[in-house]
Amino acid sequence: MDNEDKLSLQKLSIYLIKDQYKDPQSIIDLEKRPERRALDGIGDLFVRKGWPKPPRWAPFFEDYVNEEELGLIESTAAALIIESKQRLFAVTFGQGRYLLNPGCWEERFGLLACLNSIGESNIRSIDKVTIDTISRHSKEQASREVHPSEFGLDIEQDLLRGVTGRPTEEGLGTRISGTDALHVLAHIKIGSLRELLSKYYGKSLEDTYKNIFPWVDHIREIKDVSIIEQLDSVLIEKMINEELDNIWMAVPQVVEWERIKSFQFIGFGRQLSEYSDIHIPEFLKLIKDRKELSKELLIKRRANAIDHDGKSIYKWQVYHCLHAEIDIDSESFLLSGGKWYRIDRDFVSEVNEAYKKIPRYQHCFMEYDHESEAAYNKYVAESDSSKYALMDRKLIQYGGANQKIEFCDLLINKKDIVHIKRYGQSSALSHLFSQGLISGDLFFTDAEFRKLVNERLPKEHRLEDYNRRIEREEFQIVFAVISNNPGDDLVLPFFSRLNCKHAAKRLQEVYGYRVSIGKISINQIRTRTQTCPPKLKGFK
Repeated sequence: MDNEDKLSLQKLSIYLIKDQYKDPQSIIDLEKRPERRALDGIGDLFVRKGWPKPPRWAPFFEDYVNEEELGLIESTAAALIIESKQRLFAVTFGQGRYLLNPGCWEERFGLLACLNSIGESNIRSIDKVTIDTISRHSKEQASREVHPSEFGLDIEQDLLRGVTGRPTEEGLGTRISGTDALHVLAHIKIGSLRELLSKYYGKSLEDTYKNIFPWVDHIREIKDVSIIEQLDSVLIEKMINEELDNIWMAVPQVVEWERIKSFQFIGFGRQLSEYSDIHIPEFLKLIKDRKELSKELLIKRRANAIDHDGKSIYKWQVYHCLHAEIDIDSESFLLSGGKWYRIDRDFVSEVNEAYKKIPRYQHCFMEYDHESEAAYNKYVAESDSSKYALMDRKLIQYGGANQKIEFCDLLINKKDIVHIKRYGQSSALSHLFSQGLISGDLFFTDAEFRKLVNERLPKEHRLEDYNRRIEREEFQIVFAVISNNPGDDLVLPFFSRLNCKHAAKRLQEVYGYRVSIGKISINQIRTRTQTCPPKLKGFK
């Protein structure tokens, strides 16, 4: 039996403390009143004992068994503050992470140390967030150690938050996981802890992870409270000074536009103006004293969507409706859906260049002057039935009892498959690109799907032979966005540009479609329409 086998297997949760924290007590939440114990030659141990209490499930048996007969449990929290390589680390046990002051640790220390320690094919699980129609947080686990490609990661849409695997070097542990903290299972005694922390710190500074995960630094969600506060402060200052070139508002989710008559901003008195859409200039006009503008106000104030009966059918925090792209000290930051992200500058340039190269649709769309997308699509189709085929809402049940797919909104000249969506934040617009991908995939690969599409098309627009394999560049997929942003070009939020790039690349390279994007302008009279409902009786 070697020395490692003689040592107990210990689970450690390790946080690298930010360099500005020099005193162990500044790291600990002293309001929780932990006991401090100095460990000679090691560091400072902070312990908060739990109170013995029945298990949480005890009330289930209260009519039959005395709670005390089920036994008592207690949860102890401990955090060891130890120095290594002239940096402080917090090693937590039990509920010890709750003893640390929020924001005192370095983000991604655990992730980087882990990625630089595990072998290329030694990964057991990944923790990711997919930026799509909604932000989907998921954890995937393999039955054996595999290469990251086995998890089907989408390098353009998946934010890697954590990974678990086996280290390649002896002495780094039998299994490690990394997010902000580094979670380790290792054979170790406390006397060797400082040396082990030194190794992990060195691993966190390496960049060998870029050979396996070269895209990991493209997009990072910011969780550091101090950085978020700084970005919010810059955002507020720009709004006060009306520097709004890269700041705008948009509906933050997929909505049924045909149900919406108008929008209101709530929290500015009982006399509420109604707007055709939500925009920052209209919102700012409601704030009499710009000095009152703050994040708290943006969270308290609401944007309401009103239906044709005057009822509120959607309600959002104004802060969640904001979208911003801000550069600070050569770094790019994005606000989307109430969350801030740090974006690699080279990646921003790459996405922007790819988006610019997507062809703009060569034919002009009719101006939008309608109550809903459905009304607009119907109007366009009826204007020339020989040119346009209406496919909006002609859902095809395919692949399962609950799976219904819309082929497109309009088919133009039998060859242009057009998907239309009202402008919104990234999460809303990604539905447009997802719809185009799914429909394009099935239309290209599946003759049965083409048959079902054919059955819903007017006779003069049908395929001559739906069994015939589609040729490359035979069809064009068009993503058209109804937008009242100034200018002729289509301006989209960054994550929408990213999703558009991803969809266009796949549709072109895998299926051979021609892909283009287009802007549908909104009638300016409709855009500027603002109404004030009658005053309620009893109010002045």
